[in-house]
Amino acid sequence: MTLTNWILVIIGIVSLILTVVIPVIVYLFSSNAATRQELAQHKTHVAEYYATKDDVKDLGDRMERQMKQGFEQLKELLNSRNTA
Repeated sequence: MTLTNWILVIIGIVSLILTVVIPVIVYLFSSNAATRQELAQHKTHVAEYYATKDDVKDLGDRMERQMKQGFEQLKELLNSRNTA
């Protein structure tokens, strides 16, 4: 084979690789951008609608206080019935 034939073979291989590689790279970049956008939207959703650790702790403390008060009232009610 002559040098011209080798150059044509190399050009054919490079063009075949570029035909496959460039669309794959473009797809990967667009997929990456879409995933980044979805993640940003998800972070915003979580920040708007989910409780923080402090909120859950405050809720637990409030429930505990209410339960203590309820048990104390129940205890007083039962003691007053027993003594009467």
